[in-house]
Amino acid sequence: MKHAFSKSHWGLGAILGALLTLFPSLPVLGSTAGLPGQVAPFVVMDERDVQAALSLAKVGRGDRLIDLGSGDGRIVIAAARRGAEALGIELDPSLVMKARSAAKEAGVEKRASFVEGDLFAQDLSGATVVTLYLFPDANLALRPKLLRELAPGARIVSNSFDLGAWAPDQHIRAASSGGLLLWIVPAQLGGQWCTASGERFQIEQVYQSVRLKEAPTSLGLSGPWEGRIRGLELFSKGPQGTLSGRLEGDQLILQAPGGGKVKATRC
Repeated sequence: MKHAFSKSHWGLGAILGALLTLFPSLPVLGSTAGLPGQVAPFVVMDERDVQAALSLAKVGRGDRLIDLGSGDGRIVIAAARRGAEALGIELDPSLVMKARSAAKEAGVEKRASFVEGDLFAQDLSGATVVTLYLFPDANLALRPKLLRELAPGARIVSNSFDLGAWAPDQHIRAASSGGLLLWIVPAQLGGQWCTASGERFQIEQVYQSVRLKEAPTSLGLSGPWEGRIRGLELFSKGPQGTLSGRLEGDQLILQAPGGGKVKATRC
């Protein structure tokens, strides 16, 4: 069952890493779609790490946060206190009830809501922030969904565990776990692009890393360029200076150090 943000159902990251590190043979209970077993045991997240995770993602008013595996709801409630609209997705009905009670006690029940359900079925398309504290296999299973459903610029924060080949944009220490990792969802720029003058150029992309194989002549550059995408912004450094770019709708705008500028659309 899917819950859109327009229904005001929200939440923030699940809880688990320390147990996996300390007790690798921890039994796995229950079941969830897509994985053989529970995607995370319930581990109480240190309040310092809750606040650090929200600060890392710069959560505030106007944000829509989803916590996949929200446990007792502390991340969702903390996000709501910062003015965000937050939704928690949790499989354990007793934890859902506990979280709803805590949100009411904190006076944020209008901005913090909780749903008993499968996190793999949750629609993420309206979220600006997604938080995770899940087993590594669960993170990997979610990675295609995160890239597919979240808009460029959305932030993902995971406690302790990474997203495999998709390297984090930032990794900071945590008070009680393996650290907090941040990803900024990149725009998808890979493929052929055409300028108004008819020039074609190719961009290769692997997650947030990009390579411009041949720059359009109107930019006044030569040779390949490599860089990174952060949301909708492209930054590429080379021996000739910094090439910058931005995706605006279906148009890619590239700006060269010497003043050359190109506007291109997909061929």
